[in-house]
Amino acid sequence: MAVGDVNSDAKGSGARFNTGKVPVELLPFRILALTTEQDTVKEAFYKLDCYQFSGDVRYLESLFQDLQHHWSDCAWVFDYGKRKYAEWNWLKGMNWSIPLACAGRHLMKLRDGELLDEESGLSHWGHLMCNIVMLIMYAEVYPEGNDLPKKPASQQEILDELKNSHKAQVERMKAELIGYAN
Repeated sequence: MAVGDVNSDAKGSGARFNTGKVPVELLPFRILALTTEQDTVKEAFYKLDCYQFSGDVRYLESLFQDLQHHWSDCAWVFDYGKRKYAEWNWLKGMNWSIPLACAGRHLMKLRDGELLDEESGLSHWGHLMCNIVMLIMYAEVYPEGNDLPKKPASQQEILDELKNSHKAQVERMKAELIGYAN
C-alpha cells in the first residue's frame, strides 16, 4: 500500500511505496533473530525488537557501532530516495511502523544472503541504515507517528499490578471504615 503524498508539505505525509511488501512490523523481531547465526544480523534483529516495544532510540543508535562502515551506503540510498520520491520527503514523517518494517525486510534479505536490493541495486545495509536514521529522527520531529506496539506485560508484571491494585483497594476500605467509626 502506498503511504503519504510526495507532493504534500504536510507533516506526516512522507511517501513510501510499500504495496505488496511483507508486513514484518507485525512480527516480534526477537523471533526473527532466532533464524540466523550471523552475529551482526542477529544483533540488529534483537535491537530492532527492543526498539519495537519501547520506542527507545538508544537501541537503534547502538547499531551504528556495528554498522559504521555502511554510512556511504546509507547516503547512496538517501540519494536514490531523493530521486524516487522527493528530496527530504522522508523527513516529513510517517507512522514509525513503516520504516521499522522496511528495516526488518532488509535485515531478512541480509539474513538470506542477499547483499543488494533488487529494486535499487544498492546495499541492503544502506537501506537498513536509512530506515534507522528515519526512526531516530522521527522521535524528535514526528513523535505523533509512534504507532509501535506496547510491550505485553509479563506474568510477574500482571501479578504485581494486581497486588498493587488490591493494596489500594484495602487502603480505601480502611479509610471508609475509619470514616464510619468517627
